Amino acid sequence: MNWNYVLFSCILGGVALYTIIPDLLLHRLGIGSWKRQFGPGVALTFDDGPDPAFTPRVLEILKRHQVCATFFVVAEKAVNYPDLIQRIQDEGHFIGVHSLHHQYAWFSSPWKTLREWTESVRILEHLTGNKIRWMRPPWGTFNLMTWWWLKRNKMKAVLWNAEGHDWDARRTPKEIIERILKVTNEGTIIVLHDSGGDLDARENSIVALDKLCERIVKELKLPLVPLNFPDWKIRKRLMFRVWEKWEHYYARRHHVERIDATNIFRLEKNIYEGPDIYAEDGKLWAEKGDFVAEIHFDNIRLQAKGRDTQKIALKALRQVRESLPGLARYVADNSTYDDIKVFVAQTLFHRGVKGFGFSVQDLPVTWKSSGIAWLQKMIMRIYHPLGKERKNERLGDKPMLVWISRDKLVLFDYGE
Repeated sequence: MNWNYVLFSCILGGVALYTIIPDLLLHRLGIGSWKRQFGPGVALTFDDGPDPAFTPRVLEILKRHQVCATFFVVAEKAVNYPDLIQRIQDEGHFIGVHSLHHQYAWFSSPWKTLREWTESVRILEHLTGNKIRWMRPPWGTFNLMTWWWLKRNKMKAVLWNAEGHDWDARRTPKEIIERILKVTNEGTIIVLHDSGGDLDARENSIVALDKLCERIVKELKLPLVPLNFPDWKIRKRLMFRVWEKWEHYYARRHHVERIDATNIFRLEKNIYEGPDIYAEDGKLWAEKGDFVAEIHFDNIRLQAKGRDTQKIALKALRQVRESLPGLARYVADNSTYDDIKVFVAQTLFHRGVKGFGFSVQDLPVTWKSSGIAWLQKMIMRIYHPLGKERKNERLGDKPMLVWISRDKLVLFDYGE
């Protein structure tokens, strides 16, 4: 037996166990960490600060755009600038830990790793007066001790799924912005830097941040929101991701468009398949072959929190009431819908819609209507906090046709 080969194999296996495997699972695959949120918005995060020259400028931009961000700070810098830590908190932002000295995890021994993270949390909790629950390792790298420390201290490892490499001075603001926008969608966590990196890089980050805050809201029609993580097990997270990908595919395939960054409605222009739509006075509003606009819920924006079903229902009702004027303005101002006479939806969620000016009529039972019923019950299972425990008997199994004329809809724009 070649003992040198055995020894080499043991050393190589030990190195892989300590460095590569934890990093692969937590950093690359996101198993045991959070690389995204599970809500409708986009979260901004900042690494490597605080910095007396650039952190205040970042805070001013965030204040102007009314954005709540998360700062993953290096503890040794935080000690030097406690006033900046206090300002970050006072302006409503969150603080997470980004290590003590910003060192690469693979080159840190187990004992040094343990001291690094324990001390950094102790310092930040002393400075902030709050419990620190979120951490982000430098470069997003882990070793086996980092993983153990996370579990031992019940910390959440928060990574990212959109970055502009803004630490590199060669990256122009335009390159940073386009790189981030290309991969930004619901649930995205963006990482930027308010310190560290190349000497001239921070100015580019400042310019990029200001434009990103505008373009994410106006062009992508996504809200900028604080970091927030549900208490979900891995199975529900995977189910959510699969369902979300299906919804994204459907929206692209059928050109379903958002109204704005917060509206819970979406629109799809389509050829109507029936049944005929008649008003109470007998007037025919739509028949098979006519162009109509289908109203869809932006399901993720109706995602509920808590377990009080009455509060959840009241929140949904409030969202509908707040979103209808925006929908009306969008229709009135968008020439795409000038030739549309009727806006329709086939849905189980038809109770109470008459109070908003909609009409309701029966749908024939077909494979399509049965499929709609199944899909909408699945939506409740995905987005309702009770999940499969929620009883759906009140929804029934028969969708109804809900519709409103264009003339009647646009009146919501004026509060009539």
